[in-house]
Amino acid sequence: METESAIELVDDVIYKPGWTFTARDHSKRFEGTIVVHVDYPARNSNRDQAQDGYPEQIATYAEFPLVVKDCTDEDLYAALLGMIMSIEEHEAREFLRVRPTHWAPFHPHRADGMHRWAVRHDKNDLLGDLQFGIA
Repeated sequence: METESAIELVDDVIYKPGWTFTARDHSKRFEGTIVVHVDYPARNSNRDQAQDGYPEQIATYAEFPLVVKDCTDEDLYAALLGMIMSIEEHEAREFLRVRPTHWAPFHPHRADGMHRWAVRHDKNDLLGDLQFGIA
C-alpha cells in the first residue's frame, strides 16, 4: 500500500465519540511507514480522583508507527484495532485500583506497574507504555 493511501484510510476511521485518528508520512525516516496519532477523551486517573469517581475529563493521545508498504486495507484496519486495544488496555491499567489506598498495581506510568504487567504477559521490555501522551 502507498503511504498516501494509508493516510487517507486512517483519516476515515471512526471509533468512539471523541476519538480521532490522523496519520502522517514517516517514509523519509523509514521506508513505507506512517505514524498514526490517536486523540481520545479520558478521565484523570490520578489517585486523588479515584475517591470521587474520576470526575475530571481530560484529552490525551497516543502515537504508533506502522509499516504499511506490504499492507492491504484489512491489514491496516487490523493494525488500527490493535492500537485501539492497546489504548483501552493502557487506560484500564490506570483505573484498576484497590481500596482503601487506591493503589494501582499495574499503572502504566509507573515503572513498578509497567514491570508487574510485563512479567505477566511475557513482554521483555516496557517500551509499549512509553508511546502514550501526557494528559
